[in-house]
Amino acid sequence: MKHPGAQTVEATQPSGQPARRARRQLLAKYITIFAAVVAIALVSSGALEIWFSYNEYKASLVRIQREQAESAAAKIAQFIREIESQVGWTTQLPWSTGTLEQRRFDALRLLRQVPAITELAQLDPTGHELLRVSRLAMDVIGSNADYSADPKFTEAVARKVYYGPVYFRRESEPYMTLSLAGTRRDAGVSVAEVNLKFIWDVVSQIKVGERGKAYVVDAKGRLIAHPDISLVLRNSDLSNLEQVKAARSGREEAPVTEAADFQGQVVLTAFAPVSDLGWLIFVDLPVAEAYAPLYSSLQRTAVLLMGGLLLALLAGFFLARRMVGPIRTLREGAARIGGGDLAQRISIRTGDELESLADQFNDMAARLADSYADLEKKVEIRTRELEQSNSELRALGEVSRAVNSTLDLETVLETIVTKAVQLSGTDGGAIYVLNDAKHEYELRATCGMSEELIAAVGSHHAEFSEAVARTVELRVPTQVPDLEENAASPVTDVMLHAGFRARLVVPLVGAERAVGALVVRRKAPGAFPASTIELLQTFAAQSVLAIENANLFHEIEAKSRELQLASQHKSQFLANMSHELRTPLNAILGYTELILDNVYGEVPARVTATLARVQSNGRHLLGLINDVLDLSKIEAGQLQLTLGDYSVKDVVHNVFSAVESLASNKNIRLKVDIAPELPAARGDERRLTQVLLNLVGNAIKFTDTGEVAIKASNSNGNFTIAVRDTGPGISEADQAKIFEEFQQADSSTTKEKGGTGLGLAIARSIIEMHGGRLWVESKVGEGSTFIFTVPTIVETQASA
Repeated sequence: MKHPGAQTVEATQPSGQPARRARRQLLAKYITIFAAVVAIALVSSGALEIWFSYNEYKASLVRIQREQAESAAAKIAQFIREIESQVGWTTQLPWSTGTLEQRRFDALRLLRQVPAITELAQLDPTGHELLRVSRLAMDVIGSNADYSADPKFTEAVARKVYYGPVYFRRESEPYMTLSLAGTRRDAGVSVAEVNLKFIWDVVSQIKVGERGKAYVVDAKGRLIAHPDISLVLRNSDLSNLEQVKAARSGREEAPVTEAADFQGQVVLTAFAPVSDLGWLIFVDLPVAEAYAPLYSSLQRTAVLLMGGLLLALLAGFFLARRMVGPIRTLREGAARIGGGDLAQRISIRTGDELESLADQFNDMAARLADSYADLEKKVEIRTRELEQSNSELRALGEVSRAVNSTLDLETVLETIVTKAVQLSGTDGGAIYVLNDAKHEYELRATCGMSEELIAAVGSHHAEFSEAVARTVELRVPTQVPDLEENAASPVTDVMLHAGFRARLVVPLVGAERAVGALVVRRKAPGAFPASTIELLQTFAAQSVLAIENANLFHEIEAKSRELQLASQHKSQFLANMSHELRTPLNAILGYTELILDNVYGEVPARVTATLARVQSNGRHLLGLINDVLDLSKIEAGQLQLTLGDYSVKDVVHNVFSAVESLASNKNIRLKVDIAPELPAARGDERRLTQVLLNLVGNAIKFTDTGEVAIKASNSNGNFTIAVRDTGPGISEADQAKIFEEFQQADSSTTKEKGGTGLGLAIARSIIEMHGGRLWVESKVGEGSTFIFTVPTIVETQASA
């Protein structure tokens, strides 16, 4: 067999150039990927190593400088303590022993021993100066100057030692006052003026790299010690430097490790406080010198990284060349197989996944060759199956359209049985439907059955009905593969005589009961396939739906005829009542009015009262009859609104005038609350007056004490009219039914007042015809409020 696409194999690789181009692309891709992976690894590890080395080196530098600063601070503190100890022995003797000359001699000896002390003064226990010895001025003995309030006396007495603030004098040299009090109360206080330029010896000995330096600032940030003494003599203020600000902030570790010094050079700095003096010593090292070893390390790392990348490129080139060769072989072999050369086999001997992939391609080619052998047969079988499925779907669609398009049961059943015979491949079929009146199954539709066979079935109607009934009782499809093997019976004999050998009966079962059976027959013996049985079950469901729809339609027709007849009887009754009741009743009322008007002569007072009651009851009866007639017109859709312009204010006042006498007779207050400037309205004024009159009349009728109030307002294009009374109220259970026809609230008060229960039903219908709503709000014992809303302008009548 020639496989499709075999003729295109030669065209796919005319000269081998596509393979070489693919090889070059794959080679470049592998080299790039390999080099990228190695580069990412090297760069990542190098960057992390540099980052950690940078931070560790920086921390180490800061730590070393901090240690140097702390060591220098300790040396400065030791320098001050030595001066303090030299001054301290002058305070040991009390003033009661020795002479001033002896003390002066001791002071001069101290100045010779301690060059940093420029001046020494001694104060007695009361704070008066008795002696002053100076390198820069004449000695003063017995000046008796009072320093009892000066901090150098008070602080020294209180704390035994006092360190004064730094001050500058004589060419701006820094000085500090040092006061010490004796251990005895009568020893007095020795006050020494210390020249701080001698701290230069300590600072200049601190070595920080090649270009680093150490310097000291006082509590105010002024420079008091620096290797360059000229900066100190100029009274330099370093308080604006970032590192000085950070150190003076009081935190143990200042946040600044890199900052600019007073010359603008970026330095790595650390500081330490000089205990008890409030001074700070800083150690600065230029950043370029501090990080020089780190920069050298970075250069070495970069050189190593470039070497690693070059090695990765070379390794990637050699590895990619070894991989591209087998992949190219795979590509060429796959192209031949895809082109239809299923005899092609790919040979790769690499011993890895590529060899396994080649073997899989070879297996695939072999399986494809086997598949092509029977592919045409499978396609043909599948095509027949699809055609059969399409036919079934079209048939089901036609049956559904028949069921939905007509209620003629015969037409629908003929369509169903015809399609069932066609799709099942049988030679004939029939549908039997249960006749509930006769309790037997009747033949209603056939296909493929001759007139003679239909007549024979009719002559054996009872036997066929009984056979169908027995099968339907099973509620499952029943088949007879060969009628000749079945027991002899009239039904079997008739079918065998007609040439049919196999039969399948599918019950037509509805939701509640069986309604018939679908029967198909075949002239060749043999069992029916399961697919055919499933298909006929679908047709059976359609048949059940058609039968039930037809039965339902017939039931609806019968009910409609009955309702139409009842409506005619009702209309006839109401017409007769109108003629038979209203005419004589109007005559009675007319004669009663003539008698009361003394047309027939003077009437006694007792007779007049009786006739007035007759007239009142007659008018009440006439109103009830009119209500019944109105309700009948509403139900028949014959009540029409007469739309026109009207005034809500006039409607309310007309009703008020009509019922005012009723309220007065019961001593009930009748109130009216009409909102000002109500707009003009359009609707049926007479019917709305009828509704309001009914509501107000009911309120007066059911209210024995208190008041009845009418309130009219307008909002959002609607009129709202409420009738409130102080009557007995209506329970929630009764509120839902008082608007129904011939319904009243179930209470003794309602029964005493009387009524037909039509007024509220008619009122609600009239309001709804205006497009409005009527409802009640009430609680037992608190009265009731009936409220209705209607549109301000009603142009068309709504259905009630």
